[in-house]
Amino acid sequence: MKKSAKLSLALALMMGTTAGVNMVAPSSASAEISDKFRMELNGVIANYSDKDNAGGYTVKDNYGNNKYKHNHWNNYGRLQLNYFVDKDTKFQARLHSDFDGVAEYGKNTNTKHAYFDQLFIQQNFRKANITGILGKKGAYLWQGMAFNSSGNLTGAQVSFGNWYDPQCLQIIYGDRDGGDRVLAFNATKDIVKNWQVSVLNLNVNNEYAENKYNKFRIWSFGSKIKTPGVTFVGEYAHNTSDKMRIEDSSSAARKGWYVEAYTGPTSDMTSGLPLQKPGTQVWSLKYQDLGKGAQYVHNPTFIDDARGFKLTYGYAIKKGVSTDISVARVKDKGLSAKNDPANGKWKTQVIAELAFKLR
Repeated sequence: MKKSAKLSLALALMMGTTAGVNMVAPSSASAEISDKFRMELNGVIANYSDKDNAGGYTVKDNYGNNKYKHNHWNNYGRLQLNYFVDKDTKFQARLHSDFDGVAEYGKNTNTKHAYFDQLFIQQNFRKANITGILGKKGAYLWQGMAFNSSGNLTGAQVSFGNWYDPQCLQIIYGDRDGGDRVLAFNATKDIVKNWQVSVLNLNVNNEYAENKYNKFRIWSFGSKIKTPGVTFVGEYAHNTSDKMRIEDSSSAARKGWYVEAYTGPTSDMTSGLPLQKPGTQVWSLKYQDLGKGAQYVHNPTFIDDARGFKLTYGYAIKKGVSTDISVARVKDKGLSAKNDPANGKWKTQVIAELAFKLR
């Protein structure tokens, strides 16, 4: 398919109508426009076996009752379009399907359906090595234990350096869809070759009920060390705020840490692994001890209010497609409620995924 035809199809999908195909016909779409566009389709098809509800989320029955469907699907897809005005300026839009959580006798939890979770302009100032972003985006800060949300944050971001540079400072300010105000400073620096450290200061004002507020004030310190064949990474986070709801205000609830050792080029099974050479294999072993109040929104490889291990194996099947399976065995810390009935309970979670990132 020619680039112009791909563009026509992408626009038609975003408009949600077959008429869009006729509106931008392959014969009339200019080469100049199509050359400036980049399109990516990515997503995950995942099956969860979570009879102990370790992740705190499973599909309910058809009537909304808490008869959790322990075996359930959790899938999403995203269509990302970039338009490059020139080599330093680009617009990005990402159409997100939202998360389809379905099970036998369990209705789909997806109530939003497709929506734009990203829509922003990015400007590079090459001589100063500064990048500015304005609009709706998100962030992945350090390894995603304290903050990981790649969309739905409307505001401004400035990066002094790039994340892959020897040193980088990110400043993020904006409002999330739920109305939470976010201000974050994230710095990374290479101490020597193959050893990187990070410091994160995350400030979030969250109204969890009418006139009731959480004020997250999280400091995070991380380190990554690459050795031949194995990479070691870890993070410690402490929420210094005394303005948290009772369930998240104890000293144990406001602290969290993890360590991980993995083989291969990446431990990101759903975003990084699909981009690796077919045949690439990755093993990851992680230990976490995470209080619920020590994080604001973490990536799904972490489990709230729990300590224990997670073992993951991933394999790149072909260009843009990978699969992985993980087994977690964790103990509930008992900090999610004033009198948490799951306190001290051992929980097992198994997740099998197929991830794709097609460009």
